[in-house]
Amino acid sequence: MKIKVTIASVIVFLMTIISFNAKAAQNNVYDLSEWQGNFTDSQVQQLKKEVPFVILRVQYGSAYYDKTFDHNRNLLDKYKVPYGVYSFSQYESISDAKNEARVFYKRAPNAKFYVNDYEDQTVKSGGTNEATLAWLNELRPLVGKRKILFYSYQSFMLKHASEAISAYDGYWLAAYQSTEPTREHVLWQYTDHYYSPALGKYIDSSLLTTKKSDWFIGNNGQSVVENTKYYNYNFKFKVKSTAQNNFYNHVFDDNKYKRKLALNQYNTNYKGKTVDVNKKAVVNGKTYYRCYHNGNLLGWINADSLSAYIDYQNISEYKTIKVKPKNNFYNHIPGSHFSNIKMVHHGKSYANKKVKVLAKAKKHGWHSYYYKCSYNGKHIGWIYQAAF
Repeated sequence: MKIKVTIASVIVFLMTIISFNAKAAQNNVYDLSEWQGNFTDSQVQQLKKEVPFVILRVQYGSAYYDKTFDHNRNLLDKYKVPYGVYSFSQYESISDAKNEARVFYKRAPNAKFYVNDYEDQTVKSGGTNEATLAWLNELRPLVGKRKILFYSYQSFMLKHASEAISAYDGYWLAAYQSTEPTREHVLWQYTDHYYSPALGKYIDSSLLTTKKSDWFIGNNGQSVVENTKYYNYNFKFKVKSTAQNNFYNHVFDDNKYKRKLALNQYNTNYKGKTVDVNKKAVVNGKTYYRCYHNGNLLGWINADSLSAYIDYQNISEYKTIKVKPKNNFYNHIPGSHFSNIKMVHHGKSYANKKVKVLAKAKKHGWHSYYYKCSYNGKHIGWIYQAAF
């Protein structure tokens, strides 16, 4: 009787291990850095059985290169374990964000996908949404069709990158809780205390829920077709002056309507115009909006062709620039629909000076303002309110 119980216990134990490994391989994804040390051959061989892929940290800002990345990446390549990479971003401006993205790619040109891990507010000039979008746009032509994700906590994302995130292929959401968050996401980091038998450590782990592993790492060169998801979404945008997409009667990438797809309107007729949105669609990592102009339906357009809608108001008052301003003056508001947005004056050039404010403007959905300023009768541009 004791022998039977022991055998039964062993069988149950083994079945539990098998079940655990099957579940881990199907659902869990580890994100790893130098904190987990240098991997060994045996660890990576076991790791391959535990997870469909891993995500390695490459850098902490552009100045700090993860000490274990080269070693661990080489072992993953050796044993054919797919990997994505992330940069713990520390950019302080638009130009700095572009540089971090270039350095990131140079260090990991063969990754399956790329992640902007932005969870510290480090931007000092140019606007956080603008810098976060610049990071993406700098990386996009380098990685081709590989996915680019944005990682952060929901509260931080809403405060600092709620506009830029729509241009990314997906949102990797950090939320340490027992129930899956309702906010749209492609990967959910649900714990920082998941035990990996392969590594013998407790680590950060994320769950694959709405997307399968092929969406992240590819499917032997074959494209993965996702079902289009539709949402109610009431918002305002401007059509970019540089818009490349047109308006269609259906979502362009929705295969369900491929045979019924037809051009509704050319973008050339609506560049710089305000559009109202009542629906949002997401398919294969791309976002589309159903747009109206003056109550007339234009159709669906790719989010890449839309920019922030901005309310402008003429005013006349004086404000004093900070002694050490971290913002600069621009010819147009960063993130607006204009094509030639550029910095025209450093904020520090007018430190502690009283400037005349000619107008103020607020992006749709924002609570903060940009101000149009002049000094001694000379127009000096738009600057964010934090400069005062």
